[in-house]
Amino acid sequence: MPGTDRPSAARVQACRDEIAAQIQAYRDLVGAASKASGMSLTRIDAALASFEPAFFNNLLIALNARFAGRPGNAGGPSAEVRLLADSLLAQGGVLTASEAIPYDADQSVLRLDVGERIALNADDFAALCAAFLAAIEASAAG
Repeated sequence: MPGTDRPSAARVQACRDEIAAQIQAYRDLVGAASKASGMSLTRIDAALASFEPAFFNNLLIALNARFAGRPGNAGGPSAEVRLLADSLLAQGGVLTASEAIPYDADQSVLRLDVGERIALNADDFAALCAAFLAAIEASAAG
């Protein structure tokens, strides 16, 4: 089954590079939209505020799927990504506890509490992705 093997350092770096490019594309879009003429800044800001969490929530689901074969019983950023992705897919975007996935909001990257709506922004996603990929690398190394 794809993804069940331990990811190589090259695979993690490729993911890191692809995610960085997607975050940069989003930031470029925001910059271009803010300079757009013929549209009020209020409308642009509203459109971006609606688009940002949808984009980064979906990017988190894609990140989780890319490393779906990782062990599920470890805590930390790996469990946080899995729980967030599961909550986005199966719980309507509300962070929901799972007996199968250990989660402690006080020890998490984003510090979201169970019951909160998940609405990631670029900075949230970048921080969680960096911690997640570092944890994946550490588990692959040994």
